[in-house]
Amino acid sequence: MARMLKRIPHVMVVQETSVQPGRDKLQGIFNYVHLYGPWHVHLVQGRAGENRPTSAAELKDYDGIIVGQMMLDMEDALKRTRQPIVLMDPLDDALKPGSPFARFSCTLDDSERVSEAGADYFLASGYKQFAYVGEALNRNWSVHRGECFCRRIGAAGLPCHLYPVPDTSGDWKEEEKRLFRWLTELPKPIALLAAMDTRAHQVIDLCAEAGLRVPQDVAVLGIDDDELICNSSLPTLSSIRRDTKACGFLAARMLDRLMRRETRKKEVIRYGVREVVTRDSTRADAAMTDSIASRAREFIRINAGADIGVPDVVRHLNVSRRLAEMRFRAACGLSLLEEIQNIRLERVEKLLAGTDLPLREICARCGFRTDVHLRRIFKSRFGVSMRDYRKANKDGSGIRR
Repeated sequence: MARMLKRIPHVMVVQETSVQPGRDKLQGIFNYVHLYGPWHVHLVQGRAGENRPTSAAELKDYDGIIVGQMMLDMEDALKRTRQPIVLMDPLDDALKPGSPFARFSCTLDDSERVSEAGADYFLASGYKQFAYVGEALNRNWSVHRGECFCRRIGAAGLPCHLYPVPDTSGDWKEEEKRLFRWLTELPKPIALLAAMDTRAHQVIDLCAEAGLRVPQDVAVLGIDDDELICNSSLPTLSSIRRDTKACGFLAARMLDRLMRRETRKKEVIRYGVREVVTRDSTRADAAMTDSIASRAREFIRINAGADIGVPDVVRHLNVSRRLAEMRFRAACGLSLLEEIQNIRLERVEKLLAGTDLPLREICARCGFRTDVHLRRIFKSRFGVSMRDYRKANKDGSGIRR
């Protein structure tokens, strides 16, 4: 029978939030607290100057602790305390027999399900050659993801290339050269899964240096769907979104049971995948397979904010206007002028929703000669004025297109 609590529990959550999985886990904890709380939550993120208990005596002030990111200066206090503790995604060393943390309940990433989701995604797209790049420190979760990915690909009777285990020197320049050579030597086209989004971003950058096209030569898929990283990549990065909010929610539920003494037994719960989010790094549409259309699209995207026209695109391609127009329409289904206008309007949308720039300045930055012309085109395309669009997207209600 659950114990009745006499006061609102004080819970410490140790979790850095600089990356998407950490923020999602924290959101999952808060979702649980919203439904089944209240709790007083003290968040420790590892930032300079924050209040961070470093002794077992200080931890007595808390009714429970959730540890998602081990802080080295807290390790001794955490292993000595008698307070209920739940771990989120602990490293292998914490789970080994004899470790003082092995007795704690925990949530664990289901690496097999994550890797299988990536393998099945690529297999469904018809790829015949595959590769996996682990994270630079080659930690246990990265190794396991690679093993599971290659096993799934192997079960389909297809080859999978594993990036060799890097040394531990920490010399990124040497590691970069090594990864660069490995990427250039891979058979093409190839579908590549990276251990995490930051690693996938590095792979895309090195592909660009090597003259390898993404996704035509190397289709790249990351893990974690960190939107800041995925959307800043060029091309934008496809990624596997793990159910990290569920990780936080489940950890909070386990801690609640421990604090209420519903159980004293160690629990281990695995969480899996929500979805695979497709972006340009795996989206091999018709425009990507035609070299003239691809070059035209890249030039337009880079220079849409300048006062460019179709003649500028044609000069860049060094082909006749007729051929450029014919190939681009065949690949993309629209004219070069329509593509220029579409890219410019995309930028207008972003600036309206994401900045407070005056409309005249937005007009100038997006390559339109007069704001009257832009207002007319925008109203025709979206059915609302630029001011109304900004207002709707600033307050979160949005405009349906």
